[in-house]
Amino acid sequence: RILDDYVWDFGILQEEKEDGTVNAFCLPGGIIRITLPLLRQLQLTNGELAALIGHEMGHALHRHAQARKLQQRVVEYVLQAILYDDKDDDQESFGQAVGELLIQSVDWLGKQSFSRRDEYQADETSWDLLYHSQRYDPRALQSLLTKLWNLHNKQGGRTSWDSTHPGTLDRIDFLNDKYQSLTNSEKRTLQRRNTIS
Repeated sequence: RILDDYVWDFGILQEEKEDGTVNAFCLPGGIIRITLPLLRQLQLTNGELAALIGHEMGHALHRHAQARKLQQRVVEYVLQAILYDDKDDDQESFGQAVGELLIQSVDWLGKQSFSRRDEYQADETSWDLLYHSQRYDPRALQSLLTKLWNLHNKQGGRTSWDSTHPGTLDRIDFLNDKYQSLTNSEKRTLQRRNTIS
């Protein structure tokens, strides 16, 4: 399977500000990061978290154009990590230095955007992963996007999520249509999973 071609690395980026960047992103090679403010502010269910991870995995699996943009930054991070000095008395390991640089760069990483086509492909991947998991209802992806849209509106349209993940309402409609196109038998199977919330 193509999923086995990656060494997946999932993690949470912590920010000092409670209301910091609400976002998730995928770096080339299957490194997926979710910001702590996203988890805190959205209070995701297990199904919604699986949908979010599946969406970011979709970006990796489709090798979206962001990889080219990030390759230049990754080289920069490695060089900075080798020469890293954060002006404290602690001697960080190479991995800790890279981690600190990633945290410091979460704003830049969070602003790297995908096209609508990329978002639909990533949503399709998430849907398929959830559907074939035999555990999660793929409608958890709709629920996740609805929560993100509601947060976006609550904050007066100022979340970083919508600027880097375009077309949220259209994508919710697309996923609803996808669910409606399922057979009654398929819908009953998904309803038995009951893992949206």
